[in-house]
Amino acid sequence: MIGQIFFNEVRASFNLRKPKSDRPTNIYLVCRINKKQVKLSTGVRVYPDQWNTKKQEAYVSPRLTELDNINNAIVNDEINKLKADFIDFKRYICDNPNEIDNSLFLLKKYIYKDRMMKQQELQKPVQWLRRAISQDKTIKSDGQRNTLAIYWGHLKVFEEFLKATDREDITFADINLALIKDYKTYLFNRQIGKGKTTKTSTVGNKVTALISIIKRAEPYGLIDTSAAKLNLYKKPKSREGDDNEIYLSEEEVNKMYALELKGLEEKARDVFVLQCWTGQRFSDMQLLNNGTIKDFDNGKILEIVQKKRTHKVSIPLFPVALEILEKYNFQIPKVRENTMLKYIKEAGKKAGIIGKHIVTEDRGSKITNTTYCRYELIGTHTGRRSFISNMLKRGYDSHILMRITGHTTEMAFKKYAKISSEDAANLMLETEATKVKQLDKVATTISQEGNKEAINILKQHQNIIDGITFDTLLDTQFFASRINKAVELQSQVGHLKNGKLCSYDNEITSLISEIEKFSQSSTSDSDVAKQYVKQLSVWKLSDLHDCFREMIIKCVKIGISKDAIMQFINKALEIGLLDNERFANIKEITTALLDKRNKG
Repeated sequence: MIGQIFFNEVRASFNLRKPKSDRPTNIYLVCRINKKQVKLSTGVRVYPDQWNTKKQEAYVSPRLTELDNINNAIVNDEINKLKADFIDFKRYICDNPNEIDNSLFLLKKYIYKDRMMKQQELQKPVQWLRRAISQDKTIKSDGQRNTLAIYWGHLKVFEEFLKATDREDITFADINLALIKDYKTYLFNRQIGKGKTTKTSTVGNKVTALISIIKRAEPYGLIDTSAAKLNLYKKPKSREGDDNEIYLSEEEVNKMYALELKGLEEKARDVFVLQCWTGQRFSDMQLLNNGTIKDFDNGKILEIVQKKRTHKVSIPLFPVALEILEKYNFQIPKVRENTMLKYIKEAGKKAGIIGKHIVTEDRGSKITNTTYCRYELIGTHTGRRSFISNMLKRGYDSHILMRITGHTTEMAFKKYAKISSEDAANLMLETEATKVKQLDKVATTISQEGNKEAINILKQHQNIIDGITFDTLLDTQFFASRINKAVELQSQVGHLKNGKLCSYDNEITSLISEIEKFSQSSTSDSDVAKQYVKQLSVWKLSDLHDCFREMIIKCVKIGISKDAIMQFINKALEIGLLDNERFANIKEITTALLDKRNKG
C-alpha cells in the first residue's frame, strides 16, 4: 500500500430500491469500497412514504397503524445493528490495513454474519457443494476424463467417509482441520481392491482436491477456511520417488509400429505411436483431425488448440507422424481409453518390450516393490512421456519442448521427463564426442594448410560459444538482468525505512540510467553472440526471439527511453536475432506501446 488511505472516513447510507413505489421496497446499505459502489441488501423493507431519508430511518408515529409501527421498528432495529456492524468493520480494517484489498469480502462477513450462521445451520455440505459444482458452467463436463465427474467422485468418497463415521448430519460449521485429518486416516485405511489400501500420493491429492472444492462455499459465507484451519493441512510425503512410470525408446516405438496388426488393434497402435511422435495428451489426439497444416522449408507443422487449457500449440510432424496422419487421411480413428489400454499393452508384448521394471508403492506405513514386464506398464500417458524423453535425448531444450506439449510450468513438464541418469550421461558423452570430431575435422584441414595458431583460436572461440545461454546472451547484449531487476522493484509496494513506507523510485531511476547508457555503448562480444545465434535451431531461435520481445515490453513498462529501446532492437537485427520481418514487427509493436505510454 503506497499513499494515504483514510478508511475511517468511508460512510454507509441506506437507500431505497424503489423510492417512488407505493409498495414496500427493499432497503440497501450503500458505500464505496476501493473506489467502487457497493450495494448490500439489508433484508428489510419499508413503504417509501414512511422512510425518513435525512435521518436514515423509518417513521414510528401515532399517525401510522399499529402494524406499520411494528414493521418500521423492526426496520430501525436492523439498521441500527448494521450501523454498528459497519463501524466494527471499519475498525477492523484500520487495525489491519494489510486486509484493505480484501475489504469487500470482509464487509459482507460483518453485514451478513447472522444470516451466514443460519445458513451454516441449515446447509448440508456435500449436497450444497454438489449443487454448486453442477451449476458452475466453467467446469468441463466432456472429454475422456471430465472435470465434473472427477469433482463428483471426490464428493462421493467424502460422503462415504461421513456415513462410515456417523457424521452424515454435519454442517459447514463442523468442517475443520480435525475432520480433514480424520478423512485422511480413513483414506489410508480404505480398501480399494485386492487387499490394497490407498497410495500415500493419492491420499494427499484427494484431500487437497476436497479442500479446494470446500473453498467454493467461502464466498457465500458458509465457511471461513482460515478459521477452520484448512490452510494448515499438509500433504503426506510419498516415499515412492518418480521412477515408477516408464517411457519407450525410439527403438521400442519403432518395433511397435513395425507390427503387422489388423482392425481395432492396428488403430489403437497407430494412435499410440502418433502420440509418441507428437507429445500430445490422449484427450487431445482427436483434435489433430481438425488442426491446421502449415508448410515450411524444412517440413510440415500441425497447429491445434488443446482442450485442457485452450492452449494453442504447433507440432512438428516427424516422418512417422506424417505417415500415420496420411494413412488415415488426417482423420485418425477414435479409440476409447479402456480399449486403447488393452491393445497397446498387447502390442508392447508382441513387440518384445518385456524388460523388467520395479514399481515402488507407498501405501501409508507399507512400502512394496513389485516387478513388472515393461509392456504391462504402458498406458495412455506413456506416449506423451516417450516423446518428451526421446526429444530430450536428441538434445532439444526443455523450453522448446514445452511449447509443443503445452506445459506451462517446468514442474509439470519434469514429471514427463523420464530419461535415466545413464541416458543423460550418454547424451553428454555423445554431444562432446561430436564437438571433438567437428573440431578435429576443421583442425585437420587447417593443419594441412600449416596454420596451428588458427586451431587454438578456433577451439577458444568454440568454448566461449558453448558457455553462452539464452540468459547470458540477453544480459551481455541487452543488460537483461538490470531490466528484470527494475521490473521486480516496480512490482513491489516499497520498503520500510525509519518506520516509514518508501518506494523504490530512486533505485528504479538509477537502473534505468544504467540501462540507457549501456544501450549507447558497443559490446566487445557481439561477434561471439552473432556466432551463437547462427548455431541455433529454428525452434531455439524462435524461443529466443520470444524472450527478446518480452524483454522489450519490460523496457517500455519501466520507462526506458525510446532511443535506448530502438538501439536494442537494431542490435538484435545486427547479430541475427531478428530477421527483417520480425524486426519490422517488433518495431511496430514497440512504437504502439510507446505511444500508449506517452498518452498516460
